[in-house]
This record gives sequence, C-alpha cells and structure tokens, in this order.
Amino acid sequence: MERHDAIVIGAGLNGLVAAAYMARAGFDVLVLDRASAPGGVSAAHEIAPGFRLPRYTLGSGGLPPRIAADLGLAEHGLRFIRAEGGVSIFPDGSYHASYRDGAVHRREIARFSRRDADAFTHYRRDMLRAARGLAPLLSGPARVRAKGLFAGLRARLSFADRIASIAPDDLNDMLRLWALPMSEYLDTYFESDAVKAHLASAALIGGTLGPCSPTGASRLVGPWLSETGGAMGGAPDTLMPYGGPAALVDALTGVLDANGGRLRLEAEVTDILSKDAKVRGVVLANGEEIGADAILSGLDVKRSFLSLFRWKDLPEGLVERVGRVRMKGVAAKVNIALDAIPEFPYLPEGCPSLGGGLRLTGHIPAMERAFSDWRDRMPPRDPLIDVLIPSLVDPSLAPPGKHVLSALVQFVPETLHEGAWSDDRRDALRDLVTARLAEVSPGIETRILACEVLLPDDIENEIGLTGGDLAYGETTLDQMFMNRPFPGHGGASTPLRNFYLCSPSAHPGPLVMGGSGANAAAEVIAALGGRR
Repeated sequence: MERHDAIVIGAGLNGLVAAAYMARAGFDVLVLDRASAPGGVSAAHEIAPGFRLPRYTLGSGGLPPRIAADLGLAEHGLRFIRAEGGVSIFPDGSYHASYRDGAVHRREIARFSRRDADAFTHYRRDMLRAARGLAPLLSGPARVRAKGLFAGLRARLSFADRIASIAPDDLNDMLRLWALPMSEYLDTYFESDAVKAHLASAALIGGTLGPCSPTGASRLVGPWLSETGGAMGGAPDTLMPYGGPAALVDALTGVLDANGGRLRLEAEVTDILSKDAKVRGVVLANGEEIGADAILSGLDVKRSFLSLFRWKDLPEGLVERVGRVRMKGVAAKVNIALDAIPEFPYLPEGCPSLGGGLRLTGHIPAMERAFSDWRDRMPPRDPLIDVLIPSLVDPSLAPPGKHVLSALVQFVPETLHEGAWSDDRRDALRDLVTARLAEVSPGIETRILACEVLLPDDIENEIGLTGGDLAYGETTLDQMFMNRPFPGHGGASTPLRNFYLCSPSAHPGPLVMGGSGANAAAEVIAALGGRR
C-alpha cells in the first residue's frame, strides 16, 4: 500500500495551507481532490473566454501576513492589492463610502452627521481593541481537552493564559460585543441611519443572523481583524490577490510542489480506513487504498464524518453530535461578464471606494425584513447585495476595456417554503439582481455578455458543501471557539485518533482566511514530530 506521513482531503484554500505548512516542515504530504483543478470555492473560473472570477465566492480577502510570510508566498509570485473599503448605495440614491485615510473618512461621515464623525474615532478604537482581544483566541486550538492528566492541565493553562492576556476592559467590551444585536450596538455610537446601515451591511454578508438578532454585533469585528494603526485611522481596506483567488491557489500549490508535496486531482476519497477509533488510510473511488500517519479533511464537518466513515465505526454519540451542527445556505452567487465599464452616476466621478466593492442596501429595518424573508424561506424580495468589480483594480481578470462583476446575494434560502427552487424562480432572482444593478448603473443590463446564477443548492451539488453554506457552519456563538466544530473539540483534532479537520468547520472558522488550515498543520506537526 502506498503510504505518506499525511494525507489532506480536498485542495481548497485551507487544505492547501495545511499541506504547505507540513511540506515545509519536512513531512511527506499528499493532497487528494475529486475536482480537475485545485482551489475548492476559490478555484479559477471563466464565465466567458478571458473573463475570470471565483465561481462561488466574492473574491476579496487575503491570508494574514503571518501565514503568507511563514509559507513564503511572495517568492511564488503572490501579490495583494489594497483597495478602499467599498461604498454603499441606498434606494434614495444617496451613498456612503469608506476610506482608509482617517481624515477623509471622517469628512465622509460628517456629510450625514458631525456627531457621528467624532463617534467614529471611539468606534474604531473599540473595534481595534476587540480585534486584539480576539487575536490570541484565533491563533491556535480553542479546546481544553487533552489526553492524560498533565497534557490536560497544560492545555487548560494554555487556553487560560490566552484568556488572561486580554485586558479586563477589553474582555468587558468583548462580552458586550458578543451579546448585543448589531443594531443596538451601533445605536450606542451613531445616530445616522446611513452610517449604521453602511457598517451593518458589510458585517451581515455570509452570516445567518439579522441586524436585530442577539449576539449579532460580534460580526462587526470581522473586517478589523487584520487592521493596524491607531484610533485616528479610517475604515478597513479591501484586500485582493492580484490575479484573483486563483493566484493565491497557484502560490500555495507552488509551495507544496517546491517542498516535495504531491497534489492528485480527479482522485475522490470515498471512505476512510479506521479501526478502534484510529484512522490509518483512505480509499479512493477507484478502489485504491493509501495509508497515512495523519489524515486531514478539508471537507465540512458533516461530509467529513457522515460521508467518509461507516457510522458504526464512529465513537458512540458522534453521529448525533455532528448531526446537530447547523449548516444553512444563506447566499446566492451571481457572476457577470461586461463588455464595457459600468457607470455609477450617483457616485462622484472616479470614486476610489468603488474598487473595494459596492453594497446595494436599504437601512437596517429593510435588512431585517430581508432576514425575516430568509428565515421564513421566502423568495428574496429586497435582498442585501454585495458586489465586487475586481477588474477595476486588477485588469488581468478581463479582456482590455471589459470587466467582470461578482455579486453575493444575501438572505437567499436553500429551499423555499413551497419546495425546491424552480427555473422560473431562479430567473426571477437573476432579473431582480439585474434590476437592482440597473437602478444604480443605468444601462448595465445592455452590457452583459454572460450571466450565471448559483443558488445554495447548486453550491452543495457542485462542490459538496453541505447546504451551500460558504461559512462551513453557522458562526453563532454556540458554534464558535471551543464549540467549533462541536462542543469540546475547539480545534483540528477529533475523537478519532490521527484524524483532523482543516476546513473552516474547525476553529477559527471563516474569521481568519487560512486559519483553520494553519492551526490543523500545527497540531499535526506537533503530533507527528513527537512520534518521530
């Protein structure tokens, strides 16, 4: 039987990060993926010849500098583009833009409220404090369980030390942030409906909470996790890999290859070999068996356990625990190729914030109505739409003079109250998105060369992501930190010996791009290194 130190199932972003770390540490690593190209949700996709964008995700975001530096991704050609933080356009034609320059951003807020312009300094300070408080909790496993008296004590002390390192005032603010609804939290800082809506809309995308849901304020800190500087700065920027997410995938596969790792595509893992709760290898769809000292799954938590194992081989109660993990599709993806640059007459000519994205949103009551429709499994009537035109700042993504548009439509249910999505309903959603775009960019519908709509069910069927949940599991407090992927296992290790989760179903989830893969690699390297 072919054998390796470690096998990674799935060549998604986190799987590749984990494999790259292990390969650089000198381990013999094999990555297996059923697709014909690596990348998972970040894989390269052409909606039309020469028009490239990620098929399933928006396309913004980048790895933390620590991970990029650890893996030497710059040596493999990876570069990032820093754009302004984006702009929101409201139904009345007004807009609110984000700027990295603090003075410019405060002038922008002052158009709505001078009081809010002053309040932003306090808000930015508190967001930075919250991000610093979260940082030690995100940089390693959150669980406190370990085998043996002394190992368990060390694990508990390590986690306690991370908690203790948070200043008391920061801890109080963090508890408040994780308890309040987003709307109430923003009310304590701002009076302008437009300012509050601009901040809320950026935080709601991808989540299963509405602006008035308890604990929802915690989502506000996400954009600040990689922000630096002091309280007098502006809004967080938008980070994009030059060449799109596919360039990030190429750099990671380059690291893997340069360090002796292997990537096998069109190699679907159908079963995992285990005995007495100990994993020893995988079985491919063609019947081939491959052994390994450690197996890491880049699949979501439900697929990892309920699809790859015989249920009778799993420890008692594990099937039920995994089954209780909530995974719900909440967003549809619309990809568009444009034969000319779209115009936005409501924005100042050459508005730099447009390069960081465009959100089509109402004020908070409208967002709450959209959330209620999703919760009731109604077809979206007035969804929040997050738009990115990455070719504005990265011309390599489209032919000269042409552009690609990527849109996430928030609060789109996986199934409707009346059953599955029909072709007519899908077409209606496409027309709704096109009409909303045309409201802020007249004539854009005449510039569309190609358009595709992907519903949560499409995402599940195409890449095997349960429920089409791009977050790999709801990010509510009861499913985060030491409760991710499920209570008592806040990290990559699982109740099965030698089996690890490296997908965002594990801590820290989608809060840190590549973080689940990096944390999983650290656990495996420590375990295998000890055996050596």
